[in-house]
Amino acid sequence: MRWNKADLPHKGWTEIGMEDLGEGLEGEEIEYEQCEMCGNEKIRYVHIMKHPEVHGELHVGCICASKMTDDYVNPEARENNLRNRSNRRKNFMKQRWNVHPRSGNYVLRYKGENITIMRSKFGSGWGVIFQGETRWKYHEKKIYDLDTAKLVAFNLFDELHGSANEVQPYWNQGRWIYR
Repeated sequence: MRWNKADLPHKGWTEIGMEDLGEGLEGEEIEYEQCEMCGNEKIRYVHIMKHPEVHGELHVGCICASKMTDDYVNPEARENNLRNRSNRRKNFMKQRWNVHPRSGNYVLRYKGENITIMRSKFGSGWGVIFQGETRWKYHEKKIYDLDTAKLVAFNLFDELHGSANEVQPYWNQGRWIYR
């Protein structure tokens, strides 16, 4: 536990992002992290902290992030946004898609909007279309299965729909980071 270390600053930290360790793990077990400040062992929503006097970053829970930034509103609000996004994703992934009889495309009418998933004409692979945006890749790799295409559809919908005001992720060094 680092709260006990005299040489580690307790204040003046900046939250540089958050990570949801459950992102994309539908049905799989989550590998929780341990808070690097207090030792709490079951952190799903990791607050990534940086300090000008400390090399590297610390991964902490919501309460420690609040204390370290001296901000008792925003870390909790950001974590609530991530929880809400996770619930939206779960709801989205349960939706029933219709298969268009002629094209074979998967179509979903969701919150008044149409989302289309289609197979590539050029071999294996899937694409997602929503509001004129098309995505053929996920994590810089081709989309090879329908479940991944549905996840891409959720991310695209969440980014472009009315929930765009919510926190949006970006891919960084093999993980989704939220600001």
